[in-house]
Amino acid sequence: MSKKYQKPRGMQDLLPTDQKLWSFITETFVQICRQSGAERISTPIIESTELFTRAVGEETEVVSKEMYTFKDRSDNSLTLKPESTAGVVRAYIENGMGSLPKPVTLYYIEPHFRYERPQAGRYRQHHQLGFEVFGDSTTTADVHVIAMGARLLNNLGIAHKVLINSIGSPEDRQRYIEVLKSYFEAHRYKLPEINKAQLESNPLRILDTKDEAVMELVEGAPHIIDYLSKESAERFQSILEMLEGCGIEYELNTRLVRGLDYYNDIVFEYIASREGASFSVGGGGRYDGLVEQLGGVATSAIGFGLGIERIKLELEEMSYVPEAINPDVFVVAIGKDASLSAEVVLEKLLNAGIRVRSNFSKKSMGDQLALADKLGAKYAVVIGDREAQQNEAIIKDMASGNQQVDKQDKLIDTIRTSLGA
Repeated sequence: MSKKYQKPRGMQDLLPTDQKLWSFITETFVQICRQSGAERISTPIIESTELFTRAVGEETEVVSKEMYTFKDRSDNSLTLKPESTAGVVRAYIENGMGSLPKPVTLYYIEPHFRYERPQAGRYRQHHQLGFEVFGDSTTTADVHVIAMGARLLNNLGIAHKVLINSIGSPEDRQRYIEVLKSYFEAHRYKLPEINKAQLESNPLRILDTKDEAVMELVEGAPHIIDYLSKESAERFQSILEMLEGCGIEYELNTRLVRGLDYYNDIVFEYIASREGASFSVGGGGRYDGLVEQLGGVATSAIGFGLGIERIKLELEEMSYVPEAINPDVFVVAIGKDASLSAEVVLEKLLNAGIRVRSNFSKKSMGDQLALADKLGAKYAVVIGDREAQQNEAIIKDMASGNQQVDKQDKLIDTIRTSLGA
């Protein structure tokens, strides 16, 4: 008995039915990015492991538990990228993009890999839509980036709200960390080992826990917003006022820190708010220190990542059906000598940018026209042996049933006129 091969656990096949929603999401994203002047970037699927341990943080769950890491034949440690911001920053530095006029605005559609427990909308290979802005430290840049993600979800018809918080400047955060550390030290005996390690390296990570027992401790912890400097507090207030002015619904969440170490000041998440739904579809924040941390010139930066699978799941829950793209023309071939002529006509129509389908394996005209009708074709171009010999074709309006005979070399103009193109 032959072995039945299956995809690895946590991976997915994107079938044609999936691709319709996938294309709707990604094409909408590309459209709004290009509208704002952003340019696309793509980075390798594998990067140096050190890039992620340095950028993301060794004590984060992403690095400590979830990365796919291996040695190549030269004994280099490489990792399938678990996120894209670190790679984009590396590319920004390595390719001298810092010399470009500011701001440098980039977007990407990339696969990511994390060894985590598979669940609805979450896979070990998942995909993100990302948007990054380099070289703009203003609060208007913060609002612009947040608005970009909100605009995408609005254009996709997904009801949502933005959870938002400020984790302050590095100095603010350090003051808060000391207070937070004292609080959790008093409860050290209740913490799992991973949180005890985080308590030593970065207590902020404990706030991001998914452990229900630890979440109860987090409820009583001090809030970072109470430890912001005057400058950080005013910056945060300015962003909130601008979001209100732009009509972007937000909700203050003083426990929000995001799961990566490189953020500062503003952090945010997009939460699907359809009735019965309340889950994150992505988020982001400002990371002004990361370019310098990875060896570049100090550069302000902010961005977000949205999970395509999570967005797709939300659209499926909404029973969203993408608009069908029906063929303009279905080419029908009847007779021994007609197929070659019909194939030539089909290719010419395609080259002219007209949507065309056919199925010459079906021998009867009735079967082919039935398929044309099922696919929603506007016109059928019928070629039999006689039409092939006379260099002609019958054009049938599928809605009215009206027919006309035309020369094959005039078909393109006739079809375009009929389509109103």
